[in-house]
Amino acid sequence: MADETAPAPSHPLAYVRRSHGWSYQDLARVVAENARALGVPMAARREKVWRWEHWGVVPERDSQRALARALGVPLRDVDARPWPGWLPALAGLPDGLGWDRAGALGALEVLLDSGGRDPRGYPVVEGPEFRVAIAEWSRAAPVGVPDASRPAATGDDFDVETTAWLEWGLHGLRRLDDRLGGGAVRHRVEGDLRIALELIRRGPFAAADDVRLLGTAAALTRLGGRAAVDTGRHGAAQRYFLTGLRLAHASGDGTQAARLWAELSLQAVLNGRHDDALAGVTAAGDAPAALPPAVRATLAMCRARAHAGLGEEGAARRALEEAAGLLDPARDDAEAQLLAHSGLALLDLGHPGEAARTLDKALPLLPPSHRRDLALHTAHAALARVLSGDPDGARSLAARAARLARACLSPRATETAERALEAASVLAREVPAGDVLLTAEDGADRDPAP
Repeated sequence: MADETAPAPSHPLAYVRRSHGWSYQDLARVVAENARALGVPMAARREKVWRWEHWGVVPERDSQRALARALGVPLRDVDARPWPGWLPALAGLPDGLGWDRAGALGALEVLLDSGGRDPRGYPVVEGPEFRVAIAEWSRAAPVGVPDASRPAATGDDFDVETTAWLEWGLHGLRRLDDRLGGGAVRHRVEGDLRIALELIRRGPFAAADDVRLLGTAAALTRLGGRAAVDTGRHGAAQRYFLTGLRLAHASGDGTQAARLWAELSLQAVLNGRHDDALAGVTAAGDAPAALPPAVRATLAMCRARAHAGLGEEGAARRALEEAAGLLDPARDDAEAQLLAHSGLALLDLGHPGEAARTLDKALPLLPPSHRRDLALHTAHAALARVLSGDPDGARSLAARAARLARACLSPRATETAERALEAASVLAREVPAGDVLLTAEDGADRDPAP
């Protein structure tokens, strides 16, 4: 049995146990006592608690009911969220940490010592809890710049060469993420963040050095969050993004903070939490720091996706128009992203024909090296064809999406392509080859979607 003073393992139960000051034996006793209160005899064995935390063993139903009783969690929550999702684990932003260098360091330590890398799934912070994170951010704004008069740490504590290596590595990791997806980079990102954490612990340094190191760590957490989203670990993704907000704030980087809010907003859209998505992107837009046009365009696209999910068509279209006015027309990749987000918003608004035409324009503009995005948006285009009643187009696009997804390490792309293939197959059985159904939005006087 391992020493109970060791760092907390990567499991929500570790948060619960340590927050109550319980040892493994204490928690076993609490479960046994509450089981007896429920009429179920149970032995208090610390070994089974260890297995729950470290071996991924799922407690039997009676043990879960007893633990829920001890923690005051309703049984309906236990039924609705499979283990360990119902546990009241640590929220995305740890309590009691300031929005400064020390707070950012503490948040990064919590992320890496516990929740950021666990594949089993952490509760997603939503609704009122998510608003708490926004309120903390709002109270901490504006983003400050570290004190330039602060003296550097003595000696050779600031490792210029390693910091430069981390910065250089970020560019390669981003390209690898675009090409192969989050599964290809998630472990490397975590490893680089651990190096960054050790470097940060040696400071504080002179302002310029701290800005550089904290900013690099913030960029890594953003990439780590994206990788977590791509691999279906949404609770972990939130923790990456919210930790990145503290790092960005401590480094005075309002632009990086806005990008992190955009990631949080898009993640909320993917989870169907459109109210949270709109609240998050609004928090980013309310920050007083001047933002580059490209970042403001990204926020506008996020806002459009949130409005579309809420069925607010006018607001969604206005946000897309705002984004179009901010983007650089000379950049094909910028136009591709705008068209892709527009197509997805149109799908959410119930306009599959218009969505299909918009996504068709986006696909040729995406760089061939961005295989993951190509797979995702090709699958989305196939789903739009399914909904607009075009079996031939849907089948062709879905097959292409599946081929692209096989070349990636992106579970999200694979699942989306599989969903498109299945939907296209169902439509093909229902509609004879060559026939095209006209949707109400297309009308009899329009040509079918190309």
